[in-house]
Amino acid sequence: MNHSWKRAIGSFFVLTLLATLCFACAEKEEEGKVTITIGEITDLTGPASPALLPVHYVTMDLVEYYNEEELIPGVKLKIVTYDNNYNPAREIPGYDWVRARGADVILAPLYSTAEVLKYFAEQDQVPVVTSSPTEIILEPPGWVFTLGALFTDQIRTVLNWVSENHWNYTEEGRVPKVGYVGWYQAASADIAQAMEEYCVAHWKDFEWGGSSLPPVGTMSFTGEAEKMKGCDYIASMGFTPGPFIRDFHAKGYDATFISEASSGAYKGFFVDLVGWDGVDGMLSATTQGWVSDPYDMIELAKEILRQKHPDEADELIEAGTGYVGGFVTFSIFFEMIRNAVAEVGAENFDGQAFYNASLDFEVQFEGFPRWYFAETDRNCVHEIAIYEWSAAAEDLVRRSDWLPLVKD
Repeated sequence: MNHSWKRAIGSFFVLTLLATLCFACAEKEEEGKVTITIGEITDLTGPASPALLPVHYVTMDLVEYYNEEELIPGVKLKIVTYDNNYNPAREIPGYDWVRARGADVILAPLYSTAEVLKYFAEQDQVPVVTSSPTEIILEPPGWVFTLGALFTDQIRTVLNWVSENHWNYTEEGRVPKVGYVGWYQAASADIAQAMEEYCVAHWKDFEWGGSSLPPVGTMSFTGEAEKMKGCDYIASMGFTPGPFIRDFHAKGYDATFISEASSGAYKGFFVDLVGWDGVDGMLSATTQGWVSDPYDMIELAKEILRQKHPDEADELIEAGTGYVGGFVTFSIFFEMIRNAVAEVGAENFDGQAFYNASLDFEVQFEGFPRWYFAETDRNCVHEIAIYEWSAAAEDLVRRSDWLPLVKD
């Protein structure tokens, strides 16, 4: 099997530690510029690190890019990074650590981090921005802003698309049975509940086949595979589709696998584990397009990746959406900073200025839908697209236009 994605991630990890130290030492302000400090709390060494290390590099590269191009006049951006090791006990110490180092706004890619920090963000009036929203984060709306679609909305949208475009009810003569498998954590439980409720409400379109939520860290899914046999569609999220598909196919079972956007970051891992034939036909939602889409922001992401990390660039593009998709997503965050500075001036920028300016913030990159917040909505993503994993193309192939999120 090809383990190039592991080599690329490993190289990135070494460079990450060195670059993080360099950023931490860069205390000297440029004359005439105001320093805005971004506190980043992420997983650099735990189970989510294969997907998040490239995203970490995106944040550092965007800091350099915005500084070098002087995209925010009068401002020098700086980043301080804390490794939470995907350990909930490290979230609050991480918050205190970046705050002690002057963080004006906090970037927390993991939804679990944002959930823990929501209370502290409200109390201290420090904006927290995450790419993975949950209901806990969004309701009631407060100081946490999200750059991705709710997992539950994504999976409902995929199911709606399947009923209209994928399953042939006339030919099959029945409704498809659907199930869910994922580690026992808040997002998985939310998805499983949303799928069950959707199937019950749309009983003419789907039969609910149940869910299985083994403990976080489970690597063998033979029991879950046995439980899901007979399902036509099986959903999973993040890392878990890889080992589940392996064990499901090992038992001789077959189904169409579906996932939300985070699974695209594990493309290299999935293909390495089960081959293209193993993932062929899987349907994935995405909020940020795919690396082969001919959009200006995606081309810019690949250009900067190759410019700053030439030795790892091709392998990281093959690994999945971690870098390129992260670049598109977190460019929204950097534009939020630029928008706030434009409203209040560099010398007046603080957490309150970021918060106020973000309530009516909107941006649209070429090829993408409009992303915007509102007084009662801290989620800027309102549309997704669906892609199919294709063994013939050895890539993800787009199957839909941008689709409005299905809320119920």
